[in-house]
Amino acid sequence: MLYHPLSDPESLAKILDLAEDAIIAIDEQQRIVLFNQGAVRMFGYSEREVHGRPLDLLIPKPLAGAHRNQVRNFADSRTASRRMAERRRISGRRKDGTEFPAEASISRVETNGSITFTAIVRDVSERVAAEEQILNSLREKEVLLREIHHRVKNNLQVVASLLGLQSRSTADDQMRRMLLESQNRVHTMALLHECLYQSHNLSRIDFPEYVRQLVTQVCHSYEADNRRIGIEIKLDELHLNLDAAVACGLIINELVSNALKYAFPERRTGVIRIELTAQAGKMARLVVADNGVGQAAKVDISNAKTLGLRLVRSLTEQLGGTIEVSADHGVEARLTFPVAS
Repeated sequence: MLYHPLSDPESLAKILDLAEDAIIAIDEQQRIVLFNQGAVRMFGYSEREVHGRPLDLLIPKPLAGAHRNQVRNFADSRTASRRMAERRRISGRRKDGTEFPAEASISRVETNGSITFTAIVRDVSERVAAEEQILNSLREKEVLLREIHHRVKNNLQVVASLLGLQSRSTADDQMRRMLLESQNRVHTMALLHECLYQSHNLSRIDFPEYVRQLVTQVCHSYEADNRRIGIEIKLDELHLNLDAAVACGLIINELVSNALKYAFPERRTGVIRIELTAQAGKMARLVVADNGVGQAAKVDISNAKTLGLRLVRSLTEQLGGTIEVSADHGVEARLTFPVAS
């Protein structure tokens, strides 16, 4: 008969002892029948100290009952092996009473009418400590980023307030109007940082919510009568990064401001419509339109003379997008731009 080393129990025991992980076998009564050297190093017990004793010896007392039930459930299942506590880590208890986080898998072997369970246990204390350190570092950075956004927002609000004070102290109507427009632009950026400060994800903006707040702010700035000028907002759930959100926010500010200033003269009534829709190929389309008086001449945004439209053109280029403006029946601006995944 051909001899093989693995058929020798002593040779097999030596191979098991070479393993870094703890290898522990228990019988149907959950008594320890095998305890390799990896287990000796991990738990601090000698093989003689644990042989024949219940597995509860190696488990924190509050968890022992649940662990026994888990082994019983596994005995009744049809699977031959599985990870233990797949949705959470398990814990081990050393001889000195200290507890440590662990991962374990269990297998079942039936021989001569009896069942033996074998668990392979790995101490993950170092990994858990490293993960906790990383999480703590991330939490600290998140707190710092939130504080930065909060301070930027506060500083921008100070600038906006200074512009407001300056506008009230000048008698020049054109200068007052220019200061008001600059104040609105600063408010647009400040609002964005406020949204980021309150966001769960500091790298993405909940753009639909930002647009709703922005339009409300612009209407309030121009003292728009909501009984005369309605606002219709239809927005897909899109999340933009900071750069894209700043550019789009400023574009919306300019286009809605223009509509409030020019589309409904002599107390005309009408509607300003704002739409944001996802397009194929990771693109988005932003539409700002009104059903006001329109413009007699074609709007050529590529050769725009006013600061607002030049800003819209520059921001569109910054987004890598294209914009079209029609002014036949009211004014409609259609901005198409890529959305980062």
